[in-house]
Amino acid sequence: MKTEKELFDFIRSNQKDGKLSQAEVNATNKLLQFMTPDELLNYLADLNDWQINDAQEMKLSKDGAGLIKQFEEFRSKPYLDAVRVPTIGYGSTYYPDGRKVSLKDAPITEQKASEMMEFIANKDFGSVINVLLAKQIKEGKITQNMFDALVSLAYNIGAQAITKSSVIRLLRAGDKVGAAKAITMWNRAGGKILTGLSKRREKEKALFLA
Repeated sequence: MKTEKELFDFIRSNQKDGKLSQAEVNATNKLLQFMTPDELLNYLADLNDWQINDAQEMKLSKDGAGLIKQFEEFRSKPYLDAVRVPTIGYGSTYYPDGRKVSLKDAPITEQKASEMMEFIANKDFGSVINVLLAKQIKEGKITQNMFDALVSLAYNIGAQAITKSSVIRLLRAGDKVGAAKAITMWNRAGGKILTGLSKRREKEKALFLA
């Protein structure tokens, strides 16, 4: 069984320049919260020849950010979301520095909420999508619309859920239509189907297929 240090050393050894970008290190550390080093090693091995940093690093577009805003809505003051987690701004449950939102926190402006949402979406979710689908991105199989839809989904359901989802598994198998259908399965909160989540998933599916 490999240690985290051995995992990073092995990944670096398979890069042309022997280095990892900070974005790749951050994404790998995020994935290590949900996988053992051996599981992640096997997962990344599937991406072929370890040229992860040769893949184009994609970022959430303005249209993608707009989709997230459409369903998260702006709330200047902290509130409890559908599963009673303290939330603020555009569905943010924590701040860029990692601090969790508290119901005692001060209100924030719409501009601050927008900047915070886009920063977190790219840092904690876009980076994970870039790692999980590095091979497909490198081969030009992931469009900006697909990436935006996946980040919107991940922002809503979390990095652990998207990592283990059939959406990613089907995409990596080349089944775009199946992956689009799988997006709509994520429409429950607290075990109940929510109308708002169903509408969001349909919008994400439509963007994904556009």
